[in-house]
Amino acid sequence: MGFCNSCGRPIVKSDYGTNKDGSLNSDYCKDCFKDGEFTEPDITLNEMIIRKSKEMMEKNPDLHETIATGITTGFLPGLKRWYNEPDYDNI
Repeated sequence: MGFCNSCGRPIVKSDYGTNKDGSLNSDYCKDCFKDGEFTEPDITLNEMIIRKSKEMMEKNPDLHETIATGITTGFLPGLKRWYNEPDYDNI
């Protein structure tokens, strides 16, 4: 099992996104990457951090927002899609 290099969710082969030629792309999940393109090309790293932090808190009601944000802020910027994101300094 790996992780989506955009949203960070755990993925297995059935979750893989697709390349332009229809082949599977093991770097990204099917929610983030389809037909060789990001499904949300304009989403920013900050927006992804907020989204994934909220999802974590919904799944774990006892998880405090600062902890969820700390986890996503520490993990997402290191993923392939975001690694060189110029907005990273403004988190």
